[in-house]
Amino acid sequence: MKITGVEAIPFKLPVRREFRWNGLHKGLGHFVLVRVTTDVGVVGHGEAVPLPDWGGDFGRRAGETRETVCTIVEAQLAPVLLGRDPCNIAEAAAAMERVVVGHTYAKCAVEMALHDIWGKMVGQPVYRLLGGQVRDTVQVAHMVGLMPHDDAMAEAQGAVADGIRALQIKGGEDAERDIALVRALRACLGPEVMLRLDANQGYATSKTALAVLSRFAVGELSYVEQPARGLAHMAAVTRGTPIPVVADESCWTPRDALDLVQAGAADCISIYLAKAGGLRAAAAVAAIAEAAGLPCDVNGSIESGVGNAANVHFALSCPAVTLPAVIPVSAPAGKHPCQVGGAYFEDDIIVEAFPYKAGGIRPPEGPGLGITIDEHKLATFRQ
Repeated sequence: MKITGVEAIPFKLPVRREFRWNGLHKGLGHFVLVRVTTDVGVVGHGEAVPLPDWGGDFGRRAGETRETVCTIVEAQLAPVLLGRDPCNIAEAAAAMERVVVGHTYAKCAVEMALHDIWGKMVGQPVYRLLGGQVRDTVQVAHMVGLMPHDDAMAEAQGAVADGIRALQIKGGEDAERDIALVRALRACLGPEVMLRLDANQGYATSKTALAVLSRFAVGELSYVEQPARGLAHMAAVTRGTPIPVVADESCWTPRDALDLVQAGAADCISIYLAKAGGLRAAAAVAAIAEAAGLPCDVNGSIESGVGNAANVHFALSCPAVTLPAVIPVSAPAGKHPCQVGGAYFEDDIIVEAFPYKAGGIRPPEGPGLGITIDEHKLATFRQ
């Protein structure tokens, strides 16, 4: 079997409501579908959700756009992939690394599609290719974006009514707003719901971050995500607060994970398949975290059902992923099991909804990623 084609298709999904976080200047719903074809008729799909305004600590990672992803995939990566065995993913990944430095979102989308093909060829879901499942479902954390206080309260209450028991609360622009919202949510929702405040580096320094975190009473805040910028400040926050600290922007690659562990700069790691550059590198990040005793979650940029399928397969198979994952409950229009929880888009390009029960999801049943693309919807949402 040989790769005969690699195509990048930009598309946009309609959102249920506006979702925004500190530093995000473009709304959700902008995607690139990567389609890899073979000479035996087996087709694989992957996805990128590029963010031009998001790039890690101190801008050390370059943001990607739909335009850069399409160009890198079709003009740079496709030529070195054509004619290769799509199931030899390590060789394909090495070839991509040789011709392009960085551009991890584009590479991840291709690698995702190759895993989809591999699973279809052997008749197995991707999570079995990754070692088999270590849990039955992936618990979902719903993102409450930067929005007015009353809207945020309603969003959180709606997600909890749908069975979600973990919330990621976006903050970092106004500490007073963040403190008031977390306190109100804790008083309203009780002690059983996990509240994770994500500052997206918004408090900047350890001194500012610790001043904010010191104002929370014991039990009010479950986790704080990326309160500061850079390993030195993150380490100072981790040492200075009893609230568990989650690293996101500070940890992209396996090398980043090593540096973070050595610096003592977090208690937990948020893994993105795209930050790492694919499932294989994300597994290396998870292995480093597991060896250091740091629990992980799977996070991302709120993918469509294509990218989210890869998220769920990875989380099902990864022992280190014990925290609720900030990922959607993916479903096409008319089939979503929730009113609010995990519902970011009004529609999707997949045919079937992900199985959902009591705040947890699984990928659709079937080999590879388990998803089927609705070609009519893809054509409708294509840009």
